[in-house]
Amino acid sequence: MDIPVNAAKPGRRRYLTLVMIFITVVICYVDRANLAVASAHIQEEFGITKAEMGYVFSAFAWLYTLCQIPGGWFLDRVGSRVTYFIAIFGWSVATLFQGFATGLMSLIGLRAITGIFEAPAFPTNNRMVTSWFPEHERASAVGFYTSGQFVGLAFLTPLLIWIQEMLSWHWVFIVTGGIGIIWSLIWFKVYQPPRLTKGISKAELDYIRDGGGLVDGDAPVKKEARQPLTAKDWKLVFHRKLIGVYLGQFAVASTLWFFLTWFPKLFNPGKRNHGAESRLYDHGAIPRGVCRRPALWLGRGSAGT
Repeated sequence: MDIPVNAAKPGRRRYLTLVMIFITVVICYVDRANLAVASAHIQEEFGITKAEMGYVFSAFAWLYTLCQIPGGWFLDRVGSRVTYFIAIFGWSVATLFQGFATGLMSLIGLRAITGIFEAPAFPTNNRMVTSWFPEHERASAVGFYTSGQFVGLAFLTPLLIWIQEMLSWHWVFIVTGGIGIIWSLIWFKVYQPPRLTKGISKAELDYIRDGGGLVDGDAPVKKEARQPLTAKDWKLVFHRKLIGVYLGQFAVASTLWFFLTWFPKLFNPGKRNHGAESRLYDHGAIPRGVCRRPALWLGRGSAGT
């Protein structure tokens, strides 16, 4: 929809929300990847085999996958503010307790709990962008917050390595979990959906709404407003274009998780030079983080958006 030339200049309050989403994504991915930084020391301390370490790495994905749809259901019922507070606080507490793990089973359990609480993260991100941004700004907003996945890995991994070498692997989890707990409290204090945000102007609300933004879409779904799924809905889920998206995401996620978990160890099998392994992991993250935003921009251009 075209915006009138003489319309009041919209504010920029929506960009604060976008920065908050970006920070949350950074914390989310650092809490996923911290295990790779500490894995060699964990194996050595607990006497965990490579196969057993594979179970520790996979525990997150098992529950993360299973809880995607329930996480979206919960999001629809309570809204973004409460969902993200519970999610960030929950996965951060589980991360912090990984620093006090006593062996294989406690690590598997805590990683699984982390996966449960991280499951609603990206559905919540998408919902907030839909509520806070007009259609013509959404691609840029999504590109910005998704870059947080790799910016965090690129620039915070050296800090995790330093913490591990100066203190111990336990503190990698204690520090990252503690930061997440603090951020969850900040989130709950600061974030509100657009219609309830005090700092947003009427001009900006109108700008978002007129551009297709669902400024009232972040409210919890009322029971009487829910519609049962129909055969048409299920047909859409299995549309060939969406199947292509599913396959592409499967390929990307599989490759990403290989580099987040086992890749650093492949260059130093049988040796104890854990610092070198971690630095190799770090160097791989940096170019990915740097190239993420230009790649998204080029993709938008090639798609004609």
